[in-house]
Amino acid sequence: MRKIRHRHVFRGRHRSGFALAAVLWLLAGLTILAAMISQSSQTLAKRQAQLRQRADAEQDFLSTRSEALYWLASSRVRADSYGWGDQYLKVNGRGYAGVGKSVIQVQDTRGLLGLNRPNRDRLGPLLLRCGATQSQIDSLLDALQDYQEPGNLKRLNGAKALEYIMAGMPPPRGAPLAAEPEIWQVYGWKALQPVWEEKHCFEDVTVHGDSGFNIGTATAGVLTSYGLSGEQTDQLLRERESDDSGLMDILTARDRATSFMGMGSTQGAGQEFRVTQSMPGMPWVLRYDLKLTTDVEGRPWELSAPRRLPLPSVMIPAGRAAWPQIDEISETELNAITQPKLPF
Repeated sequence: MRKIRHRHVFRGRHRSGFALAAVLWLLAGLTILAAMISQSSQTLAKRQAQLRQRADAEQDFLSTRSEALYWLASSRVRADSYGWGDQYLKVNGRGYAGVGKSVIQVQDTRGLLGLNRPNRDRLGPLLLRCGATQSQIDSLLDALQDYQEPGNLKRLNGAKALEYIMAGMPPPRGAPLAAEPEIWQVYGWKALQPVWEEKHCFEDVTVHGDSGFNIGTATAGVLTSYGLSGEQTDQLLRERESDDSGLMDILTARDRATSFMGMGSTQGAGQEFRVTQSMPGMPWVLRYDLKLTTDVEGRPWELSAPRRLPLPSVMIPAGRAAWPQIDEISETELNAITQPKLPF
């Protein structure tokens, strides 16, 4: 009898232990399920907040863009800005306060270095800063010009179809670059990419604009390529912030004195711009190219190549200047607005 009772007690304890383990496993599973549901809810809430932030940012971008387009298309062009009276919008990349917390920068393409009409004297120093050696300059510039020209004739240090085939690259298009990143399709240029991107060299070049150059809207990198020392570049940038023109006047006079018949290469603001819009907290910026076409009936401007770029890849100004406001337009200014904007 004792033996039987002992077996009965043992079986009961075994069943109780099994039930307890099953309950613990069930509780653990429910805990994991609850955690998964909570994490999923948090992820969903985060995504909804990001979508809301993105929608708000794009709405502010559109409103700011409309104001900038109206201003540029209807105001008078100056040496480094567009405006009325003593109110003007600088087109040298200065950050302006847009709608909400957005920031807009308008960069005159004459203040950048053209990849499609390369000025070898100015593009060479930029290449040195962006990863090239002195011995590579001629080869890179020859290859760039050969890439854009149809036919099989090549420059002394250039490259045509044969060199591309041997390097396992697509042949050159024989046409101007359609966008700045196409530069990596040019023979020899791909090796510069790590240093180029690290130093934000795309901020100093463009595939748009005319052949004009405007020292008043040039970026810091372009000013260095123009021949200014680091101290002179810093001084000129400080003068821009305070609307002074001391060094600018000296450089413009020097440029005219050393140019053919006193006609310097430095010109006023052009009609093509690179526009960048950003928002605090957004991981990307909106960038597009703008061309004023006020001489074309019914089409005051053209927008092209809109793209989103990761925030670390662009240079964002520290401040947000107040948007210029107009109270009254004089007759002289009004007459100037109605005249076609000349490209020089």
